[in-house]
Amino acid sequence: MRRFKENKKLEECTVNEINILTNIEKNEHIIKYIDMLKTPNNFYFVYEYCNGGTLEGMLRKDRVVAEKQALLIFKQLIDAFQVLNKYNIMHRDLKPDNIFFNGGVVKLGDFGFCKSLEKANMTKTMLGSPIYMAP
Repeated sequence: MRRFKENKKLEECTVNEINILTNIEKNEHIIKYIDMLKTPNNFYFVYEYCNGGTLEGMLRKDRVVAEKQALLIFKQLIDAFQVLNKYNIMHRDLKPDNIFFNGGVVKLGDFGFCKSLEKANMTKTMLGSPIYMAP
């Protein structure tokens, strides 16, 4: 809670993530937000458990992904992004750390930087993980 008081942008991003995940249609390739618990000093955000780690972890362990497996991962990510496109939402932080696996199913997560574009088709704010940002 102290961090939220010190950084209003952090609170804004967290509230935005929860709003978007609760208001878009459910999709097996988008991580599910379950609940938020609050104590006097902390917030606890509960999301769907993913038992298979992240794509980042897989790449560190295996160093490469076979083409057939990469295509399967990509296909599932496209399915997730079709939902985001339908709601005109830009994720803005797509990276291997935010791609989770649960029982072999790909789950797109970490919507903290996402933005609903509503009427505009662009955004002027530069957000994301610098190493993965577009030039």
